[in-house]
Amino acid sequence: MKISYLHGICVRNDAISNSIRDEMNWLIEAGHDVRLFAYACDHDHLPFTKVNEVSEVAFDPHFQSSDLIVYHFGVFYPLFDTILVTPRHARRVVVFHNITPKEFIPAEHHETIDKSFRQLANICFADHVVCVSQTNLDVLRAAGIKAPATVLPLALHSNATLPASKPGALDGVLRIAFLGRFVRSKGPDELLRALDSVLAGYPARRIQLDMIGNLAFSYSTLLDELDVMIKALNKRYGERLSVAIHGNAAEDEKNRILREADLFVLPSYHEGFCVPILEALASGCQVVSYDNSNIPAISGGLARLVPSGDVAALGHAMGEALEQIGAPDWHAAGGGYSRYAAAAGAWVDSFAPARAKRRFLSFVKNLVS
Repeated sequence: MKISYLHGICVRNDAISNSIRDEMNWLIEAGHDVRLFAYACDHDHLPFTKVNEVSEVAFDPHFQSSDLIVYHFGVFYPLFDTILVTPRHARRVVVFHNITPKEFIPAEHHETIDKSFRQLANICFADHVVCVSQTNLDVLRAAGIKAPATVLPLALHSNATLPASKPGALDGVLRIAFLGRFVRSKGPDELLRALDSVLAGYPARRIQLDMIGNLAFSYSTLLDELDVMIKALNKRYGERLSVAIHGNAAEDEKNRILREADLFVLPSYHEGFCVPILEALASGCQVVSYDNSNIPAISGGLARLVPSGDVAALGHAMGEALEQIGAPDWHAAGGGYSRYAAAAGAWVDSFAPARAKRRFLSFVKNLVS
């Protein structure tokens, strides 16, 4: 079968791009003739045609002879308009990743978000929609889009392993990790404010915070603000606190930080899926987050969730986790940590790449048969 994929970009360290890479690899392994049309692609092994205009796609022989055309959509990109000129015989699928509401991003990007929600109407022309979460399907239905739809969760690609124990059991340092872009909607500043209350409330505890984020997709003004906040916390609490920002951390470094961390905190205001929470659970971290969008579903009942924007509640939940992790039973053989890690591992296994591959290929087979 001949298949065309369309998106604006396919780059590393980007959730939508990773999904495109997975699907194309699975289809190629299954013997299909697959090609990506995009403005840029970092994955040299993927069959790729660089395009700049809609017309370059519309008149391309591969596109015109495709049996299946797959669009990934999470933000405005002009190539998505080619869904209006697909060949009559082709089946059209849109993989919907949700759109970040503009109240969670800076004003300079509001126009793009407005254009994205207008372009959402293109999904009405799809023969079928794939949503990576029930949350995203609910967004489509609320927008009045009634196209047939299937929920297919993303695959979790991670070398994370469940450690038998955490280093905090030996040195008494509570290790906290944050993984996400340094933007307002991910709440890194609110994490630091909550951390202040935790340190004040537990004067005998030492805390290490490691914050990981892709700097290319972060806001420099917020990073400057975080630097000021961290310096103030260090001055206030001295050797009791260690904070490090790891921009563009390598995969091995990210996995090490999560493997050693006792607690993962992500005060995010909007998640269409949320791979970082799965990565944290796969590493045996307890999780504290806000209770919006797809976060309750992706956490599988294993996280402490508090009302979005309630920094006091966030700090309280972090303190509760600190007390549990510091209890004698937590690190004992067969104790709280081992039971929690087993439950987290079982939940994360449902997102294994092999399972996601089977679900996706079965969906494609049923769609075109």
